[in-house]
Amino acid sequence: MTLRLRQLLMIVLASLVLAGCTSTGKRPDLARLYETQALDPAQPPVILIHGLMGSTLVERDTGKEYWPGSLGTLAFSEYRELARVREVEARGGGLVPGDLFYGVARVDYYEALIDALERVGRFQRGTPGVPVHGDDDRRRYYVLLYDWRKENIHAVRQLHELIEQIRRDYGDPDLPVDILAHSNGGLIANYYLRYGTADVLDQAEFTPWDEGGKRIRRMVLLGTPAMGSVVSLERLQQGVKIALRTVPVEVLVTFATPFETLPHPDAGVIYSADGEPLDFDIYDADAWRVRRWGIFSPEVEARVLAAAPDHETGALQMAELQAYFVRHLARAKQLQLALGQPAPPTGTQVSVLGGDCTLTPGRAVLDRDPRNPRSERLVIRPGELRHKVAGVDYERLLLVPGDGLVTRESQLGRGQFEGVGAGIEAFSAASSFFLCERHDQLSVNPYVQNNLLHFLLAP
Repeated sequence: MTLRLRQLLMIVLASLVLAGCTSTGKRPDLARLYETQALDPAQPPVILIHGLMGSTLVERDTGKEYWPGSLGTLAFSEYRELARVREVEARGGGLVPGDLFYGVARVDYYEALIDALERVGRFQRGTPGVPVHGDDDRRRYYVLLYDWRKENIHAVRQLHELIEQIRRDYGDPDLPVDILAHSNGGLIANYYLRYGTADVLDQAEFTPWDEGGKRIRRMVLLGTPAMGSVVSLERLQQGVKIALRTVPVEVLVTFATPFETLPHPDAGVIYSADGEPLDFDIYDADAWRVRRWGIFSPEVEARVLAAAPDHETGALQMAELQAYFVRHLARAKQLQLALGQPAPPTGTQVSVLGGDCTLTPGRAVLDRDPRNPRSERLVIRPGELRHKVAGVDYERLLLVPGDGLVTRESQLGRGQFEGVGAGIEAFSAASSFFLCERHDQLSVNPYVQNNLLHFLLAP
C-alpha cells in the first residue's frame, strides 16, 4: 500500500468514526482513554498560550477590568478605553493581563480545555516561582498571559522568561516544555521556536537560533493563522464587530496584532473583479492612504475630530493614529516574512488541529467603479461586491475551507490552494487533524481535546 493510499484510508476512517460519534451523540471518554498516561510523573510541563482577546485586561493598581468587562459592556461598548493607554498610565496604573477570558454567558472559550488538562491529564496549574518537588507534584501546566494589543515580540520574551522560571522551579536547567497554543498564540510559539527572543523584524536577514528544539518538545497549534487571515484586511478597513457594536478602526490601529495576522506578503490574495490575480501590496501604507482606506478615511477622521476637545487636538490624534498604522504595517510585514522562511530543523514535534468545514474568506477582490477610481475597496465576502463581472464565481474565488476566520492552508502553514502562496512553509507538522468546528470553539471541542491529549501524553 502506498503512503498516499494509507493517508487517504486514514482520512476516510477518521471521517467515519467522527460521523458515527456525531450521529449517536457519543463523546470520547477522555478520562478513561488517558488514565494510564495521566499517572506518568515524567510528563513535561505544559504552557497554554491564548489567542487574540483571550485574556482579560485590568488596571494594574485598581483591578478595574477594561476587557471584556460586564455583559453590558461586551454587548454595547466600542472599547475606546483600550486605546487610551497613556491616560490610564498617567493615573499611575497601566493595563495588564488578569486571567484567561474563560467564556461569557453560555459561550465557553477556555474553561473546557482547562478542565481537560486538570481532570483528564491530571495537571495542576503552576505558579511561576513556586518550586516543584517529588514525582507526585510534577504534572503542571502554566498559562502565558500576555497583552494581546502589543506586538507579539513582547509575549515571545515573556514566554522565554516563563520557560526559564519553570526550569528553575523544577531544578532542571535543561527541562523542555510542551506548548498548547490557540490562534495568535501559535504565532508567538512559532516565532520563539525559530528565533528565540531576538527581534529580527528590523534585521536585513532573519537569523534563526538553535535553542528552540531544546526548549520545546511538542507544540500543538489550534487554528493558528500561520499565513495570516484575510479577515484582518476587512477589520482594518471597517473595524471588528463584537456582539451588538463595532470596535472602530481608530481603536484597532493602536493594537499591533490585527496587523500581525494579515496575509503573508507573498500569498497573492488580491484579485480583480474578473477573477485575475493582482500585483497589489497590502503592506504599502501609501496604497491605503491614496485610496483613503481605514484610518485614512474621511469617516474615521470625522469621528476622531468630533470626539476631540478642539480641532488642533483632533488633528494631532489623527496624525498619531496614522503613524501607528504605518509602523504596525511595516513591522507586521517583516513578521510574516520571518515566519514564512523555510522551517529550520529543530526536532520539536508540531501538531496542527483545526476546522475546515466552514467556507472562510481566503482572498480579496479590489472592487472598483470604472466611473470613479477613488471608490476602490477590498472586499472579502461575495455578497458585499458592488461591481461584479458576469461569469465569475465569486463564492469559489473568495471563499475556501477553514474555520470561519482562518483557512485550512493558513492553519497548516503552507500555500496550497490553487497555487496561492506556493512555496511558503511556516513549519513542518508531524500530524494534523481537521473537523467541523469554528475558530473560537476549537479548544472546547471534545474531539480536538482528544487529539491534543493523545499528542501531548504519548510516550
